[in-house]
Amino acid sequence: MKHKKCWDVIVVGGGHAGIEGALLSSFLGASVLIITMDRSALGRMSCNPAIGGLAKGQIVREIDVLGGSMARFADSAGIQFKVLNKTKGRAVWSPRAQVDKRVYENIVLRTVSKSRVSVFSGEVVSIDVDGHRVSGVVLRSGELIKTKTVIITSGTFLSGVIHVGERKILAGRMGEERSEGLTESLTSLGFRSGRLKTGTPPRLNKCSIDWKKTSLAYGDENPVPFSYFSGEFTPPNEPCHTIKTNPNVHNIID
Repeated sequence: MKHKKCWDVIVVGGGHAGIEGALLSSFLGASVLIITMDRSALGRMSCNPAIGGLAKGQIVREIDVLGGSMARFADSAGIQFKVLNKTKGRAVWSPRAQVDKRVYENIVLRTVSKSRVSVFSGEVVSIDVDGHRVSGVVLRSGELIKTKTVIITSGTFLSGVIHVGERKILAGRMGEERSEGLTESLTSLGFRSGRLKTGTPPRLNKCSIDWKKTSLAYGDENPVPFSYFSGEFTPPNEPCHTIKTNPNVHNIID
């Protein structure tokens, strides 16, 4: 790919946040380049294929009002919509959608391909600084790409570690490499780094489940879209399946 002499904005990472930053920057007239380790994985949903939920649902709707895209993507790819905490006060109600993760990813890819945003496969290992201003990013290959602004949205890939049982794996997510070098570059510039932990639901072989012992849990009969700009809204209402634990399970956890 032939790069511009200097991009207005370079976005490091092509997940949810990176897509929002890139599309909005482009909408405002900036020349934008997304640099991601796998250009085919733009907008890929990692673990729980859901958008929104407690606290997060409000953020998605706020992003929508500010011109973001996630809410519209979710409305197009959702297979179940539900407002959580409806038995409590309105202050804690929160929208959530179960999403077809493959459809969501395809919508993101199509949207970016139709935009003015450019995408490049590579790994950013350091930020180039001229004085007290960002001047570019350096790739693993040693290539320097000039830019006026850098938006870092590396997510869990930044020096990522995965725990599977008692095993520790250096990775961004299962099956994908982590980003190395960028953390050290940021700390050398005076930033502090820390580590957050998230737990993901287990992956179960559906053939190993006794579905007769589960309870069906559907979404709302009158679903509400995430986006204020969605028109007629008649999404699917695929059920979730609820199960209950028992003392044996709690003994394993303890």
